[in-house]
Amino acid sequence: MPILWRYLLRSYFQVFLLCVGGFIAILLVTRVQEIARLAALTSHFGKICLFTLFQIPYMLQIAIPISGLISAILLFQRLSLTQELTAFRASGIGIKTLGTPLLMAAFLLSVVNFAIVAEVTPRCRYLSYNLIQSVTMINPLFLMKKSKMLKLQDSYVDMKMSHLGKEAKEVIFAVKNESNDRLSLMIANKFVIEDNLMAGKNVAIISNVPEENPELYDNLIIENQETMSTSASALSSLMQKTTQRIGMEHIPIKNLLQTFSDKSVKPKTVKRAKFEFCRRIFFPAITFAFTLLGFSLGMQIGRGRKKGGLYIALLLSSLTFICSIAAKSFQLVPYKVIFFYAFPFPILFFASYYFQRRIMGGVE
Repeated sequence: MPILWRYLLRSYFQVFLLCVGGFIAILLVTRVQEIARLAALTSHFGKICLFTLFQIPYMLQIAIPISGLISAILLFQRLSLTQELTAFRASGIGIKTLGTPLLMAAFLLSVVNFAIVAEVTPRCRYLSYNLIQSVTMINPLFLMKKSKMLKLQDSYVDMKMSHLGKEAKEVIFAVKNESNDRLSLMIANKFVIEDNLMAGKNVAIISNVPEENPELYDNLIIENQETMSTSASALSSLMQKTTQRIGMEHIPIKNLLQTFSDKSVKPKTVKRAKFEFCRRIFFPAITFAFTLLGFSLGMQIGRGRKKGGLYIALLLSSLTFICSIAAKSFQLVPYKVIFFYAFPFPILFFASYYFQRRIMGGVE
């Protein structure tokens, strides 16, 4: 490898790794609420650390493109201000030669980012989901209380939790019965968890039997029990089994592609799979485009230090992520998803080409 390449790549990756570390630290703050909820479910420090590590790949898919943009801009701004860029060009080293190692590094980072987005992130999401499920396996009261975090579908829970989650009073639990498409209601004065046994006092259960004749009302079944007991872990397993739903973001890329040719898959599911596939292509591609943009906007040939390149980079990167948010809003309309994900790329490549031509022509 030429000495010039080693010099440029070393300077580039020093800033790149620093930026990635900073972005991970900042984005972890946005996950503090979920980490705190897990800490409320378990006191096992290892599981909390493991859950935190599972969040990092999700952040890398955003941190890598932005870090590549910042690193390329700062590198070539420094080369311009120290007159190293002028010295390189005076010695016969052109702009394209200087950009070659950076673009090769950007292509490598795009491949790495694709592996993270396509394979590592879905698996980490699935493992973090299972981790949350496992820590609530022994306590169905926690499972009901944390219904929003655990995404229990079609249910309503209201209770007063006490004694570190081992006791709940004034419990109201309503859930949709999937077998007959009706609601079931359970009310209890108290539930207590002791030795994997959940005991209830003054429990009332209201369920129903659908009437075959649609003109008649359903038959209600009302049960009143002074005491009742059931296995806590068995009840938790049943609740999690009936409510567990895995989204497209949890599926590896190979299984995701199989949904396109599977005729048994619902059309709505296929549309979500197409959106997820486009999203996984977008972030690796934008990694290369951002580095190319930073390389073009960071070069300066004048003596004064100008910030126009930074403002243009900020504007174009904001436009790119606005388009990605818009694409997510239309995830059930494939042609709109493709349009919004593809829209920033011609602008980024044209801006990169335009500013490179200006520099090569001696115009700043």
